[in-house]
Amino acid sequence: MQDNIITPRDTTMTFTCFVFFDMFNALSSRSQTKSIFTIGFLTNRMFLYAVGGSIFGQLMVVYFPPLQSVFQTEGLTLYDLLFLLCLTSTVFWVSELKKLTQRRLDKRFHLNKPYEFEYV
Repeated sequence: MQDNIITPRDTTMTFTCFVFFDMFNALSSRSQTKSIFTIGFLTNRMFLYAVGGSIFGQLMVVYFPPLQSVFQTEGLTLYDLLFLLCLTSTVFWVSELKKLTQRRLDKRFHLNKPYEFEYV
């Protein structure tokens, strides 16, 4: 923001940040205890369709001119997208670290909690 004026780039970066945070959070929320690396990225086809559709929709809002005018967005650079991916993936990595820590603590203290739903 320059001079307290919200530019289309500001709107685009913010909107895209929220969408990417939500996608990474959805990915990490597939299981409370198991890592996505254990479950597998490709094991839930409907989830992949939903995430793919969300990302496609976001890219349309960012790069398709009729939607750019409606949502007041503008195209982002590759650098912007990489920055947003690095920033928003932190929710995924923190969640994976939390699960790993919890599994190790459970194993160390012999806590075997039954979970009704292991993963989605």
